[in-house]
Amino acid sequence: MSIKFSEESYKNFGKCIVMDNGLCTLKITVDVGPRVIYYALNGKENMLKEDINRDTVRDSEDIHKFFGTEENWYIYGGHRLWTSPEGWPESYTPDNSPVPYEISGNTITLTPEPRTRVGEQHVMTVTLDENSTLVTIGHKVINISDRELTLAPWCLTVADKGGVEIIPQCKKKTGLLSNRRLVIWEYTDIRDERFFVSDDYITLRQTDKNRSFKVGMNNEDGWCAYLNKGQLFRKLFDFDENAEYPDYGCNYETFTDPFIMEIETLGALRTLKPGESSDYEERWDLRACDDTFDPCNNEDIERFVKKNL
Repeated sequence: MSIKFSEESYKNFGKCIVMDNGLCTLKITVDVGPRVIYYALNGKENMLKEDINRDTVRDSEDIHKFFGTEENWYIYGGHRLWTSPEGWPESYTPDNSPVPYEISGNTITLTPEPRTRVGEQHVMTVTLDENSTLVTIGHKVINISDRELTLAPWCLTVADKGGVEIIPQCKKKTGLLSNRRLVIWEYTDIRDERFFVSDDYITLRQTDKNRSFKVGMNNEDGWCAYLNKGQLFRKLFDFDENAEYPDYGCNYETFTDPFIMEIETLGALRTLKPGESSDYEERWDLRACDDTFDPCNNEDIERFVKKNL
């Protein structure tokens, strides 16, 4: 098979670059963002959130003053690159302008406008395998300021409503020392019925419940999965046991509200001198899956994982 690239005006996101290998399709916004706004098996529905109604927006005088613009920040949906730790309003750089891009082989390289106010240049590469649903996404953050910056690449995939996420618990033998972190945000109700924790897995369901929920953890197995629309979306990523990670040691975080499920991986915290960069890679795949499981039953989750992952 070969990768077919094309341009498409997609819904209200403007111009998108379409990548299709006959098995799956990706769509990437280049009039705004960038966002990987679409990922699906051919003939199936999009697994990623498309915020057509712009439900998630930051319209704030703080943003307007800090960035010197009247533009707002929009989530848009899909996959984006940020940096951690999160700050207000620094993290919410409006990214509503056209994105320069280059295509070479099976890869598109996207270089949005520099984030001059915070001193960062972001670059994202998306590579689609010719013969499978494997997608490799490279994330680069370059310090373009005149000072040192301490940050971690933060890769946020906004998935569509209605699915359930599976996250493996760390099973490393550490004797008298701890081996698992569970980091809880101040607005999170740990008793939330959407959330389940066992010794082996964590699951989180996306529902229309009108409350935000976020937790973080050390995901040392380097994978997570999201089941929705008859498809199983999997992320693969590397964990460095010697690295320092943001948010009390989280290389993985997840957030949900009535609109979205956010599946987030984080690179190591590093202090970058001017001109230095930090790189981080994710690998995605997608498969048809009509199987289901009880997200509050460890044995059934284990059965599902062994059969499908």
